Amino acid sequence: MNTRLPIVLSALLWWGPALAEGPTMEQRSEAFADVSAAMTSGNQTGAADALMAVINDPNWDMFDGEAHARLAVLLQRLELPYSALLAYTKALEADPEGVGSEANSAVNLADQVGDQAILEPVFANNLGLDVDDATRSRMAYLAARENHRSGNLSTSAAMLKLVKPNDPYYPEAKALEGVILSLQKRHGEALAPLQIALAVGDRSKRGQVFKNVVIMNLGRAYYAAGNYPQAAHYWSQLERGAPKWLDAQFERAWAHFRMDDMNGTLTLLQNHVSPYFADQYYPEAAMLRLYALFLLCKFPAASAQLEAFQTQYRPQLQDLNGVLSMTPEMVFDAIRKHLDGNDSGLPATVTTVFQNEDRIKDSITAVSNAEAETNRLRNVSANTFAQSAMDWVSARRDALIKAEGERILKRVRRMSDDLNELLSNSDVTKLDLMQMESRLYERASYTGKIPDAKRRVKRKTRASATERIWDWQGEYWADEVGYYKIDTDPECPEDMVQGR
Repeated sequence: MNTRLPIVLSALLWWGPALAEGPTMEQRSEAFADVSAAMTSGNQTGAADALMAVINDPNWDMFDGEAHARLAVLLQRLELPYSALLAYTKALEADPEGVGSEANSAVNLADQVGDQAILEPVFANNLGLDVDDATRSRMAYLAARENHRSGNLSTSAAMLKLVKPNDPYYPEAKALEGVILSLQKRHGEALAPLQIALAVGDRSKRGQVFKNVVIMNLGRAYYAAGNYPQAAHYWSQLERGAPKWLDAQFERAWAHFRMDDMNGTLTLLQNHVSPYFADQYYPEAAMLRLYALFLLCKFPAASAQLEAFQTQYRPQLQDLNGVLSMTPEMVFDAIRKHLDGNDSGLPATVTTVFQNEDRIKDSITAVSNAEAETNRLRNVSANTFAQSAMDWVSARRDALIKAEGERILKRVRRMSDDLNELLSNSDVTKLDLMQMESRLYERASYTGKIPDAKRRVKRKTRASATERIWDWQGEYWADEVGYYKIDTDPECPEDMVQGR
């Protein structure tokens, strides 16, 4: 005798402790009669159609969660993972207590199709479900991400405490905890979870991209805490050629600026003014370089830097404003083309920002899986469940594209606003530079010479046996980027020393 079918039917027909109160067995038998008949005959697609009939019948609203959960089981067997994930999501929204035991299945499907974000709001509202520790740990991480995005930092931090050390996303959870503590201006407290994320991520073989992101955040935490040498130390660990290397050079330059090391600042920022990065978005780096020159009283060089800044970034502002005329769908499609290696039509100013971002890559993977599953559903579109599932998957695809497109445009809007403000302020800075330079020349007209700079100890530059030192001739070579060194003296007279 084949005993497997009754076991499967039992798993489908009974749905745990939520049935202790509520509908009677007679009501359940009546609601799911057609489902049971189809399953008994081995007709899974017929059972799925029958479950859709239960879902669409207002008389059986009390079984909405159970019907969606049972439909998810069938959809998974029919190799429709995205549809199954959406069915589980609807089940958890309708009756979280009744179908809470299926949370782990939903998480596994979310990992499979690349759409963990769909479960984040569900778990954020239902973290107290009766589930095993491992499932609760994953739920806590996803719920914390939702609260982080919503700005509920304290709630997010509390939820991250529930993520277990053996959780597959423990490194990411500790990294997020560090970021949240930094956002709460608890920079000293942020260091420990970030250090843990770095160590555990290394043991878990997270890869260099994850490691570099954590190192960047460690540097930022030290910087915000006022420990500029340690911040510079961490930013210096990113290797030349890493996706975040140029960011690290810029932020490291700020640390040197705070330590009154203008030569170090100019050295690090020399990379950003090289022609290899002329199409990148680093307006603050250009302005920081200008400030360093200003504090060294190198007014002609600062004026030249200011002219170069305006020449480079006024066209970039126009490019950014051009992107803002696009719809969310258009800009998402363009970013997707770029990441697929095709011409997107977007400026590098925008594409570089999202080039190595995990979130946009996950969204593109989810959209691709949704499109592939929609095509499979068309092959069985005669079934009621297939049409409904197609509507769900298509709606989720559209929602993902719209949300990510709006996020991209929001980032571009912020870049445009910041750049517009910097360009407006640069006109005022130009006047300041002209006035300072005029003071020098005005004084020279009275005395017949430019005032002597503040006397400093002169040291002869010495080269080691492995070094060659020569004056800068204005040429750039790709293999020299990242190895520039600037050593220049301030040109400030005693009574014109600049203050930051």
